[in-house]
Amino acid sequence: MTFRRSAAKILAAAVVATTLTGFASIEALFAPKAELWQRWTAHDPSATATIDHAAWSAFLARYVTTDAKGVNRVAYARVTAADRAGLRRYIERLSHVPISRFSRPEQLAYWINLYNALTVQVVLDHYPVASIRDIDISPGLFADGPWGADLVTVEGQALSLNDIEHRILRPIWRDPR
Repeated sequence: MTFRRSAAKILAAAVVATTLTGFASIEALFAPKAELWQRWTAHDPSATATIDHAAWSAFLARYVTTDAKGVNRVAYARVTAADRAGLRRYIERLSHVPISRFSRPEQLAYWINLYNALTVQVVLDHYPVASIRDIDISPGLFADGPWGADLVTVEGQALSLNDIEHRILRPIWRDPR
């Protein structure tokens, strides 16, 4: 009985918050807090090695267009089987990169590209889908979307999109996106 009341209160608060503040703001209320995982602070400031993101750049060049409002859109319906396989290979290659051995700027590009490539892969794996929010693969009773599902393993650590965003990008680089 207590669980039902708590769930009802959460739902009511979400409805009120959505009505008063708009949908984008409600997402911020339920997003995980930035909580640094110390293991991802390791880096080599003197490293000069770079990570090749040419496969990802080529994918974006083929399938991303900018609409009249300036919003970038991925043409998921046009992605070929060969390019889907290429995206998987790119993500697999990134998962084997010893990212702790790279400089901070190289790490930032790595994490942003990995996050975006994983997001595109998840949508492609469930396409056609109206919204990424409809891809309910995250664990948990109230989980929504794909953000909590472990999608990749880097340096022996299974990671979700939430992990990359809220435990790596936001706390280390203070990235507001």
